[in-house]
Amino acid sequence: GRITAVLFDKTGTLTKGQAAVAAALELTKPKGLALDFSQLASCLARPSLHPLSQAVARAAETGPAYATADWQERRGAGVEAKLTFRGALVHDALFRLGSLNWLKESGVDLRSAASFTAEWTARGASVLGLAADTRLLGVFALRDEIKSGAVELIRQLENRRLPAFLITGDNSLTAAAIAEAVGIDPARVFAEVRPEAKARLVEQLPRQGHRSAFVGDGINDGPALEQADLGIAVSRASDVAREAADIILLNSDIQAIPEALGLAQATLRTIKQNLFWAFFYNALGVP
Repeated sequence: GRITAVLFDKTGTLTKGQAAVAAALELTKPKGLALDFSQLASCLARPSLHPLSQAVARAAETGPAYATADWQERRGAGVEAKLTFRGALVHDALFRLGSLNWLKESGVDLRSAASFTAEWTARGASVLGLAADTRLLGVFALRDEIKSGAVELIRQLENRRLPAFLITGDNSLTAAAIAEAVGIDPARVFAEVRPEAKARLVEQLPRQGHRSAFVGDGINDGPALEQADLGIAVSRASDVAREAADIILLNSDIQAIPEALGLAQATLRTIKQNLFWAFFYNALGVP
């Protein structure tokens, strides 16, 4: 009932979490592999439960039975592995599929995909890159639909004087496009935020005079849900997010958020009114 700001993750919260590959750009082929560009990315993405990884895995046709070795998921960044065929290593390169920031930090030159990235991020798409060691093989643009009630939700929160914030690991252009679509003030958008940094942002809000509610659904949102004064998870959230949250929206209807906060505020008002009249009555009645 004392919440003064509501923070949202993007994927699966304000959006449906059902991303699909809208476009792909193949830049170069790795030598010695019978996989095409999409099949290679799918092979890396298949073990991951992240919505963007699942979208990449669904986009490829079935290819040769390659498998992965030393597969790892880098939280908030992407996946990496080496490729094997029938148990034998088939390529020396370490393949990475993930955010362009992560690939850049890993030494990958992204200049060849600059125009593709600029075009699709301006449309609100998330762009993932596929690299072999430090060589960029290509990029994918993935789009996720905004939930039908997201615009009305933000409007209701603003009417209740509860500012909405967007915190996402996506790049700033994609985040700005989504924020504009749902009506979040650009000054309240935090992009390219790693999972551990989400919790730090939530921790800083009390210093600005806010009591915060954080709305999320993924494993990566667990620390922020735990750190917030109120954690809210949607029904399809990961087990980690559900465990960390204080409220779970059973039908994934984010429209229930202002209703829940309004109910809490009304309850507090009733408690205060009851206390006032109880003390007032006793103050008169006892003498």
